[in-house]
Amino acid sequence: MSVKDKIVRSITCGALLAVSGTVFGDDIYYGANVAFIDYSEEGVAADASVTALYGRVGTSFNENFSAEARIGFGLADDTVTIFDEDIDVELNNYFGAYLKGGAQVTEVIYPYAIIGYTRGEVEYSAFGASISESESDVSFGLGADLTVTDGMTFNIEYMNYYDKDGAELSGFSVGFISRF
Repeated sequence: MSVKDKIVRSITCGALLAVSGTVFGDDIYYGANVAFIDYSEEGVAADASVTALYGRVGTSFNENFSAEARIGFGLADDTVTIFDEDIDVELNNYFGAYLKGGAQVTEVIYPYAIIGYTRGEVEYSAFGASISESESDVSFGLGADLTVTDGMTFNIEYMNYYDKDGAELSGFSVGFISRF
């Protein structure tokens, strides 16, 4: 990761925190998820399965709609074999902004649909060299929040982060949400 990338990410995170009190309103939530993501590329027979961690912060506009920002990074890479050569695949980072719409069907279960925009960076390594590619696209998915206590909710979600130029990033995640 270059110094320029670190500076841009730091400024973005700082800006989100600075405006969170005025933009997000009173019902702010935060959480973290572990994601099990498949990365596939057109023309490559083997898909890579990587593990990632992402944090989220959001606000509920009312009982049915909310908005959130997420930022994540890869925890575990995968190795795929192409033409008898091993290539390491790593999800360096991803971030995005999303709108969620759902309904409380019981006291515990809140299913939702989510749509937004994600940018992700994947790195390939072989023969001592590395190449990084970044893609961004409209994202969409389905999930459910499962309330355990007033302050703690578990979350499960399937998300298609991007499907563009022959590259697709999608997968399941599990995690928690808590409220300020």
